[in-house]
Amino acid sequence: MRRVVGCVLLLVLGSCGSGEQPAGSVAVTVEPVTTSPVTTSPVTTSPVTTSPVTTSPIGAGDCPEVVAAELNQTAPGVFTVHVTVRSVDIEGVSYADAWVVRTAGGEVLGERVLTHPHADEQPFTRSLSGVAIPTGVTDVEVEARDSVRGFCGVSFEVGVPHT
Repeated sequence: MRRVVGCVLLLVLGSCGSGEQPAGSVAVTVEPVTTSPVTTSPVTTSPVTTSPVTTSPIGAGDCPEVVAAELNQTAPGVFTVHVTVRSVDIEGVSYADAWVVRTAGGEVLGERVLTHPHADEQPFTRSLSGVAIPTGVTDVEVEARDSVRGFCGVSFEVGVPHT
């Protein structure tokens, strides 16, 4: 292979130098090779979201947390409650298994049972219809429950929009 390349180069160079083509040779046209400039983009990485790392199956800060709640009145004194929960769900160990709506005095007005972990859906929102809230109640508390430790997080307070 090198011998052939060398011969082709010799033929090309020989024809360039004398202006004449050697007898028995083949004319070869050589086009200049052009390359497009290589551009490099800066390496970009998308932000990484990490979940808390626990050293035991259930860490100290792993209580489910209600991060949002909304009340929509469907009839006088009756509401649909939409609740968004963030939790560290560990399948087979611990997960947010319910949330409740209650008065400031502790009376439970409604409970939404969650039947499975939501490890791949964080935070997640679930609703509960038909929650009756007495006319005199201006605020309710919503709290999520852990399947192992029960109610261990902070209550979320939301105003009741009575019309």
